[in-house]
Amino acid sequence: MFRYGFFAIGFCFLLTSGYSQPSSQIDSAFVVGSWINAADPKEHYEFRADGQFSGEFLLDQRVEHVEGTWDLHENALIMHLAPFAASKAQWDGQAFVDEVHDRFVRVTSASTAPSQSVASSSVPATAGSSMSADQKRLWQKILLWERLNSQFKATKTTDDKSDIVTAGSVLVLKKDGLLMYSIDAKVIPTSTYKNGKVSMGFGATLSTNLLLGHAQSGLNTSNVPQRKFVAGEKFWLTAFDIQEGNVVFQFYSDPYEDVRYQGQLTFPYPKHNMPPADEMLKTIAEVLTGQPDDSAAANAPARESQSEQVMAPIPAPPPPPDQPPPPPKTISKGDTKDYVVAAFGQPERMVKLGAKEIYYYKDLKVMFVNGKVTDVQ
Repeated sequence: MFRYGFFAIGFCFLLTSGYSQPSSQIDSAFVVGSWINAADPKEHYEFRADGQFSGEFLLDQRVEHVEGTWDLHENALIMHLAPFAASKAQWDGQAFVDEVHDRFVRVTSASTAPSQSVASSSVPATAGSSMSADQKRLWQKILLWERLNSQFKATKTTDDKSDIVTAGSVLVLKKDGLLMYSIDAKVIPTSTYKNGKVSMGFGATLSTNLLLGHAQSGLNTSNVPQRKFVAGEKFWLTAFDIQEGNVVFQFYSDPYEDVRYQGQLTFPYPKHNMPPADEMLKTIAEVLTGQPDDSAAANAPARESQSEQVMAPIPAPPPPPDQPPPPPKTISKGDTKDYVVAAFGQPERMVKLGAKEIYYYKDLKVMFVNGKVTDVQ
């Protein structure tokens, strides 16, 4: 929707329309609902009252899904698709019109497609059927951002980075050689994935060395507390960004001998030549993968046992009515993990944060420090 000529690469660049402002006004209540391209109904969008939108558009003859937020500015509808891209379409009194005069009409409950008269009065579909190379690259950038945003969740740390406030995605490293520095260092090292290898090149090492010395006197790349992570090790994702020529991931580790580490990894691509989103995702997956959901793994044995219920023995009859019920299960501070598991079974999910561990049950959260219960919620 409104897909040609309104995107620009940058942090938040918005192209303006050449249309004059019509006298008719619009409000948010009117925008809410479904809208379709009168010239090509395959392109359709739904605007919701909570400020969110979703829809589908055509890119290289493929239907692509996109989501974002929307708002109004005077007589224009603003669609925010990513941190670096937004669109602006003018209200002409009856429909929204994009930069190449494609009209998007409201779908009423009585119809799911525009009438022939509406479609025939619009500019032919061929008027906006081709994108420039820059527009296609930006669309790929938007699609990659959306897919990464749906696949990964950023971890929020405390201001001094000493602990985790909100847990996000845990990533598993699939290649050796990812360098991280102690969180006490004011410079984050940047490794690069290129030609199947993760490394910090000579130029990056030299510039990092200069930055370290400037930020913290006496510190350099040889004496800063550091650690190289290898395939199979895990860490938290704290941020990702799509820059011109690079996709960047930032990480934060659990404590190793009371030291947490941070670093970042870039996936370069030729400037002004953004590859398809699917291609970039495959490259990223060669190095990083999200840790599987523990709850899914925990449910797997249960599903398997259900398939074997036919062969299971008949359960013993319940105890007589006059038999007193067993005492309620309790947890006290200082109880061990073994005691908790014996009393309540294996948890649905576990989170390990150095010496701190959290066991999640259906209606219970148990916190341990050094293997002993410290709090129950």
